[in-house]
Amino acid sequence: MTFFSRFFIVFMLLLCHTLCVWAAVPASSINLTIESSAADLAGIINKSVPEMLYKGHGGLGTAVTVHRNGPATVTASEGFIYLAMPVQVRFSNAVYESYPLKTRLCFKLKVNVLPDWRLKTELYYTGLSDNLADTFKLGPLSLKPKSMVENISQPVQKLLAPIIDAKINDAIRLRDKITPVWRSAFSPKPVSKEYRAWLKLTPEKIVMSPISAASNRIRLFLGVVTGAEITVGPKPAATPARPLPPVRLCSDFDRSFHIRLPADIFLADLVAALNPVLLNQTFGEDKKITIHNFHMKGENGRLVVVLNTTGAFEGKLTLFARPVHDPQKNTLTFEDVDFDTQNAGWLIGAGSWLFSSPIRSAIKSRLDATVVEQLETARLKASSALSCVQVAEHVELAGVVRALSLGEAAVQDDRLSLHVIARGETRVSLK
Repeated sequence: MTFFSRFFIVFMLLLCHTLCVWAAVPASSINLTIESSAADLAGIINKSVPEMLYKGHGGLGTAVTVHRNGPATVTASEGFIYLAMPVQVRFSNAVYESYPLKTRLCFKLKVNVLPDWRLKTELYYTGLSDNLADTFKLGPLSLKPKSMVENISQPVQKLLAPIIDAKINDAIRLRDKITPVWRSAFSPKPVSKEYRAWLKLTPEKIVMSPISAASNRIRLFLGVVTGAEITVGPKPAATPARPLPPVRLCSDFDRSFHIRLPADIFLADLVAALNPVLLNQTFGEDKKITIHNFHMKGENGRLVVVLNTTGAFEGKLTLFARPVHDPQKNTLTFEDVDFDTQNAGWLIGAGSWLFSSPIRSAIKSRLDATVVEQLETARLKASSALSCVQVAEHVELAGVVRALSLGEAAVQDDRLSLHVIARGETRVSLK
């Protein structure tokens, strides 16, 4: 089995192992975005608002009727939903009736979420469009249509408010969308059929940032805060689903996951990576040695590379390499790559030509590069495996591992063990 496969297996087996083992690692967040366009919302409102908006007294002994005069327009910006309703207004008394006056009633709408996941809308009247005359004649009466229409804005607002509230809830159906995601999260999901790996989540709460209304789109950003683990073998028993928790609003929340996981790089795979630069290669100028075979082991926290050589020296040469973690640079490199000066006799002494040969630098460079290459391969494979996990019918979880943060490494007899924190984002898509 190649290094790629071994590392990936270990990576996937521990990919979502979070707070239940390492309390210092932040909890993970699975993110859900629910959105609607202003155009979609306008379509729903236009199908729901009646043609007759008001019929009653208009002041100064007049009666007034207000009818819709076409489709309303809806925009979303700066945290509000703006509604402009075209209307025609007629004034009348016992003798006279005015021609229809055309204008637009303008409102703005604020949407909040109640603890029970119902949307609560607040509708505010903001004024008229500017195409009404200042005065007009109704028989002998001189009327001011702007102020008279303003006087009827409150009953029109009272009519529209519950209709719009109900239709926005019907359009977004927030509780209906989040409930199956929450319930299904308690049931283990297959991540890899090949390795019989299961993703098991332990949801803790749901957080939500304030509703966004901008660029003619209305968005809800939610995060399911969860612990998680990967198990291998038969499908684990599902955890009994808890009731959907109440909404927790916060101005901002961490939309990423942080997963600490141990990873094993087997020494046999490092040997395979070193083969092209060492095996049957000749080093030196005046004095030369050829490496015919080599092996590697762990000893006292260091890698030990034993070379079997012919040429200027026939026998075994031993080199040591120590893995060093640099948290600032987020690197794991091999330092102190030196020959064993105690057991090599006269060959490796002060000023020995071997110290100036490229053997040490070749080993160090290849070991360093191998760790980088395989970690990146593991990141890509982990992202691929998380790219589409079926959570429920019409509900998919997708994740991407954006970066790996390296931790300390320990050299064991047959492997290099290191801790890695995977960082990325997950989201839930509603199909």
